[in-house]
Amino acid sequence: MILEIVTQTKDETAYAHLLGADRVELVSAITEGALTPTFGSVKTIKEGLGVPAFCMIRPHPYSFVYSDNDVDEMMNDIINQKPYASAFVLGCLDENDEIDEAALTKLLSVVDDTPVTFHKAIDKVKDFKKAISILAKYPQIKRVLTNFGIKDPTTNVEKIKENLAFCTSHDITVTYAGGVNLDILPTLKQAGVQEVHISSAARIDGLAKNQLDPEIIKAMAACK
Repeated sequence: MILEIVTQTKDETAYAHLLGADRVELVSAITEGALTPTFGSVKTIKEGLGVPAFCMIRPHPYSFVYSDNDVDEMMNDIINQKPYASAFVLGCLDENDEIDEAALTKLLSVVDDTPVTFHKAIDKVKDFKKAISILAKYPQIKRVLTNFGIKDPTTNVEKIKENLAFCTSHDITVTYAGGVNLDILPTLKQAGVQEVHISSAARIDGLAKNQLDPEIIKAMAACK
């Protein structure tokens, strides 16, 4: 199982990797739901660490609906960070909580061959399988961050298996994200989840504002 930890700096990234993280999702403003990381953090991690860093592209925390100006900003962030990012993490919806293909197409036009993860915005759509079918049209989109809207994985193993199989059939990898903690990792492994994404649960007292918790991360790495 691949363990992805959310980090904000080069120091956090190096520490998470030392503790057992396979890769990081690099962000800024984690307490605001995770926004685009600084250029300096992306560049120095690539040049100084070589740890795979999946870089968030999100200009504000208000929603996943973006104006033309927002999209222009996101495109420029992608262009600037493309030489250093291992992958990009992004997502865009319209006012009806459907995938905004117009915005998505613009963003993907500057991604080139860098892989893309469509983030937790997918958990707001009304029809998950329809959304996956749309995303599958775009070869750059390799992954989705999702928990399939499941609050308790322990009672929904079959639903997880069904959705994993559907995504696999569309050549999209699932990085299970949302409510992931040490207690549910065995259930996720039983369901066939191969990648997990940990944010607040990897921090002291489970709070986004706090530093990484070494004991928790080591325990999670031991379970993978």
